[in-house]
Amino acid sequence: MQDLLLSLLEDGSISIANFLLDNYAKLGMTNDEFLLYLQIKKEQSRGNSFPQMDKLADSLGMTSQNLFSTIQALQDKKILEIKQRKDDQGRLTDFYDFSLLYQKMIALFDNKVEETEKVATAKQENNIYDQIQIEFGRPLSPIEIETISQWIDTDHFSYDLIRLALKEAVLNQAYNLKYMDRILLNWQQRHLTTPAQVENSLNSRTTSQDTSSSNKDNQKKHIQIPLVKLTKDN
Repeated sequence: MQDLLLSLLEDGSISIANFLLDNYAKLGMTNDEFLLYLQIKKEQSRGNSFPQMDKLADSLGMTSQNLFSTIQALQDKKILEIKQRKDDQGRLTDFYDFSLLYQKMIALFDNKVEETEKVATAKQENNIYDQIQIEFGRPLSPIEIETISQWIDTDHFSYDLIRLALKEAVLNQAYNLKYMDRILLNWQQRHLTTPAQVENSLNSRTTSQDTSSSNKDNQKKHIQIPLVKLTKDN
């Protein structure tokens, strides 16, 4: 997946301007280095894979010495490489290659995604604690907080599954974690691992109970009441 993304970045199939604009400093680039990158990419988009130094210096308002130092700095930071490849006539030509920069960008993006997921997970966990406290009408004890953490970290019960267990406990007026724990364990033993599976099981149970109750009512209706002879024989 990362190889595909790197290939798309190199080909220009994915726009990276906004992401790089927001994060070039985190990637270790100075303002001048970032502007040089943009200038080189502009020239490459026009078919000039290795723009001349004097042209770059003039576009950026730099001296040739400053431009050379900036290019050298990008190479030292493993952001830019100068490579060679054969042209259509088989001649070796130089070109600026930013593959190392794109690899750094992918790593930074992955870290940002991971951080976002951690924040979202922490938020969901806090919401679970809050919901249970609200339904129980009291603060959770340290032991109860540890129990919930074990459900999440050790038993790997999903947040939605814990919410369903809480719902069942409230419906049965059992405001304690032991009851919820038995519910979760029961679902685990029955291999009910998703909210959809649990909901289907609960619906099936309700339907079965309704059917059983209906059958009992019908049986009562069909009980034969013996006729009693009200007159005496003479």
